[in-house]
Amino acid sequence: MRKRGRKATDHAVVGIVTAILLIGLIVSVISVIQVVYIPTMMGQREAEHMDKVEEQFAALTSVIDGQAADARKGIPIASFVTLGSRELPFFVTSKAFGTLEVLDKASNITIQNTSLFSVGRITYSSMNAYYLDQSYSYEAGAMIVSQDQGNSMLVRPSFFVDLNLSTLKVNITFNVVNISSVGHKAMMSGFGTSPIQTEFVGISKNLTFHNVTDLAVTSPYSNAWFAFMNHTLISAGLNQDGNPHYQLTDTGQTMKLHFLSKVNIFFKIIEIQAQVGPGWIE
Repeated sequence: MRKRGRKATDHAVVGIVTAILLIGLIVSVISVIQVVYIPTMMGQREAEHMDKVEEQFAALTSVIDGQAADARKGIPIASFVTLGSRELPFFVTSKAFGTLEVLDKASNITIQNTSLFSVGRITYSSMNAYYLDQSYSYEAGAMIVSQDQGNSMLVRPSFFVDLNLSTLKVNITFNVVNISSVGHKAMMSGFGTSPIQTEFVGISKNLTFHNVTDLAVTSPYSNAWFAFMNHTLISAGLNQDGNPHYQLTDTGQTMKLHFLSKVNIFFKIIEIQAQVGPGWIE
């Protein structure tokens, strides 16, 4: 009888040890997944969300450009931007948040150092937990992506350069879209999908500037404007045989363009109102 009691006790101890080892193995596997694989998975998830926001912002840009070209009043159009992403179930993860806002008079365009025009923009800013933060902005007709390393222009504004090779006269057409907010519906934060509604209001400025030598854009994205402007002017033939007809500088806040010969600028400001969130407030 004593021997049988010892065997039962030994079996019980072996069962407890086996259970502890299995629990330890499960905990170790979960820990490895949590520490090694989950950050990679969440980083990929947030990267995919950034790609989705880029597509949505490109669609928003297309809508606004269409409204500016169509010039029909009283027709608000809703676009949608996904602000963030949820956490994974059953694991310790963090949500990704984002902010969509309309910023009035956020940047300035200066012509001939005297004529100052303030323009607003629409900006989405991410608050990621695992992936590099990015922002997307619609400014003066351009779509710009920004990271810590810098910013670049994904969609170009309505800026055209016409060079007459026989007379070397330069005419520039610059159609600027000014974004302005309506009421208090100018910002939304979170991780859901937010609508943003835009509507054509009218043309507030339609001016012609003769004998211009200086044009400047003051913006947080001045290096994106610098790269765009340099490429546009070279493509127009203003840098032939390595002899540019202009001087271009970027201070980190302002892109400055100085023409070595005088040009004409046909300048227009197209007014677009924007509201963040459902509903439309007149």
